Amino acid sequence: MASAGRILLNGEVLRKNLSYLSVDSVDKAWSKFADYARNLGVRRLEHVTFELLVQYGKELAKQVEEKIYTAGYAQRLISAVNTVMRLAKPEWRSVKAVSDCGVARRVAVRKHAPTGIDATEIQQVVQNLTTSSLVVAAAVVMLCWSFGLRLKEAALLNANKALVQALKKGFIAVTLGTKGGRKRVIKLYHSHQFDALEAASKVQSQGSSVIPAEIDWRSFRQSELYRARKTLKSGGIIKFHDLRAAYACRRYQELTGYPAPVICGKIVNKEQDRFQEK
Repeated sequence: MASAGRILLNGEVLRKNLSYLSVDSVDKAWSKFADYARNLGVRRLEHVTFELLVQYGKELAKQVEEKIYTAGYAQRLISAVNTVMRLAKPEWRSVKAVSDCGVARRVAVRKHAPTGIDATEIQQVVQNLTTSSLVVAAAVVMLCWSFGLRLKEAALLNANKALVQALKKGFIAVTLGTKGGRKRVIKLYHSHQFDALEAASKVQSQGSSVIPAEIDWRSFRQSELYRARKTLKSGGIIKFHDLRAAYACRRYQELTGYPAPVICGKIVNKEQDRFQEK
């Protein structure tokens, strides 16, 4: 069943309906479901039913309640199965994680201010990473902090092309590692953003990203980035994702003139809070 799902997903790549990165993510989630189904005696894709996926979803809901999985992760697992089943059966009735399975709704509002907002902190962390021969991780940190990139987006970014684009057009297009494979365009407003691209470009050299050509994203994450986490924490930054949140907080203050609600505990100016960046 796992192999059959992968074949269907690969077909979508050939038809350019899905990216390789999206397929990899869906395939992992599908394989997890295939293992679950096999343990219940269901070994063929055509034998998968709406009821079986609901049962699987309810198991995931229990694991969310027990804090084993986050609600977002459980919903992504169910969504992946729906994706494969729609390819296998166009008439497939999609299972809804919340209403059909009882998975809790995702709460996207951050409750605590992120670490790493201060530029001085970041400069020190980057220096420590460089001293520890983690220059690639240092480049990733600067990209995350300067552009609000997700960790995977920063690692897969072609800094050479992005730097040229930034100098010519004043923005960069992020296409690899994005959520759902959707392209994002990010404008440049500060000199430190150009500095981050230049530093990453030097690290990248002739490669296609800062990740060395001989390893893939997973290996890079488990080696260089895993080692870098200790340096981040010693510098007062809890996790990589805080760098993205720190960017959002800084950008909020630039646009509204007020601290982000997560920092001061409330929306200071509701009219400015509704500001739409052009």
